[in-house]
Amino acid sequence: MLDATNRQRSALVDPEGRSVAPGCWREGNGFRIFLAKARQRRSMIVRLALVGATLGGIAGGAYGLIRTPVFSASAVLLMSNTTLQSSGPDAVVLQILLEDSLIQSAIEMLKSGSVLDRVIDRLGLDNIEQILPRSRFAALGAKPERTGASRRQIALALLRSNTTVRRVGTSQVVSVRGTALTATDAARATNEIAQAFVEEQNDTSAVVTTNAALRERIKVLGPTAKVISDAVPPDAKDGPGTSVAMLLGTLFGAVLGIGGGLGLTLADRRVRSAEQLAALTSVECFGYVPQVKGKRTVLPGPAASLISSVLRRARSAVLERSERAPHMVAVTSCSRGEGKTMLAARLAKSIARDGSRVLLIDGCRDTAIFSSKPGQGEMQGLYEMLRGEVAPGKVIQADICPNLDFLPTGNPTDNLDALWGNLAELINGRSELFYQWVILDLPALTSAVDVRAAGQIIDDLLVVVEWGRASEAQLEQVLRALGTVRDRIVGTVINKTPRRSLRSEALI
Repeated sequence: MLDATNRQRSALVDPEGRSVAPGCWREGNGFRIFLAKARQRRSMIVRLALVGATLGGIAGGAYGLIRTPVFSASAVLLMSNTTLQSSGPDAVVLQILLEDSLIQSAIEMLKSGSVLDRVIDRLGLDNIEQILPRSRFAALGAKPERTGASRRQIALALLRSNTTVRRVGTSQVVSVRGTALTATDAARATNEIAQAFVEEQNDTSAVVTTNAALRERIKVLGPTAKVISDAVPPDAKDGPGTSVAMLLGTLFGAVLGIGGGLGLTLADRRVRSAEQLAALTSVECFGYVPQVKGKRTVLPGPAASLISSVLRRARSAVLERSERAPHMVAVTSCSRGEGKTMLAARLAKSIARDGSRVLLIDGCRDTAIFSSKPGQGEMQGLYEMLRGEVAPGKVIQADICPNLDFLPTGNPTDNLDALWGNLAELINGRSELFYQWVILDLPALTSAVDVRAAGQIIDDLLVVVEWGRASEAQLEQVLRALGTVRDRIVGTVINKTPRRSLRSEALI
């Protein structure tokens, strides 16, 4: 018979309300939940990767076509420091290591105005403007008339921007790299810069004296520079070719798309995976119910098999908690329109097909499980029966399916908070029937007060969550509103799961 008192909770749940049963559905950790969400969003991540690869390839090809082809050549200089050291009656010339400050000074001097002015004087101002590459944006700008001084300053800045000087490791060798529009001009400009630096270094270190012999003896003393490798015209242009640029752009775009997809998955707090839902509710998630388009009554084989598996797991979980009959199971959802009513009807039919007597009660005010027949008018049902206006035998529709009876909602005019306790007594009074299962379709958890009011008679609560609709915060909020009724949640189901996500989980 139907018992209105609450039954003892299963040993699978500890006193604090946390599930202690093993299995991947029971405990969730952040990384595993993220992987589960990534599997669910695999198709989105793949689409973003393809879009990123396409755009990256186009960008790489465009870069290869519109960039200015340039060539670079390098010359090598050796820096040394010579000193005169007395050794008895004679003086010995020694070479000592240069300090880092002297080498850094030489590097800065190579790009100084005094050195580059010598290069401009040798190559000519017009030639400098023609052989050196410049920004396309600068070329598109207006070209006001310039004086000779301003042209020289611009050429000086252009030459400096196309010159790279660096120290080779920790040695006393300095590499000078010049860039130009042709290979020959690149080698020529680089050699001129190196030679101009050597001359500037010699002029700076020169000692003014009238004694010619003394000048010859001391001109080799102090820091000096010597070109040990002249620049030669390069064989290839700088940078990757167009095909390489397209390949790199494609790879970079694909990586960027995958990263963007994973970032969106990480930032998305909507419920999409069973692991995520189990971690939020601390109860078992029975699995995924596929999305069914339209009002199809006959489902394809894989979808029907998947739904049957989910319903069997839900029924087994109820039986694990208590073997006493009848089992009072309520079905609710996070919000309206998530498919709880259809799932409650499928659960009732599934149990009835196995030979158990089932009563399906429509306790939801705004959604009818079965529509009334034409010309029948408004049906009396649960509300009228609990208010004592009609006998149970007048409103319970017997055998709508084999072993399945149905109690419609009726005409809701007020709430049933104080009347739910009458349900057990009224149904128990029908001695001709004995229900082994009572499935109650309750309102969504957005109206948590109605679910809490029905908690005085229900033993187990099944929560339906639509795939990708409710956020974690929304679900936590409605679950908190249940109060102690939350302890009676037997499990959850993810409904309306897209087929592509089911394929990601290898379920179909």
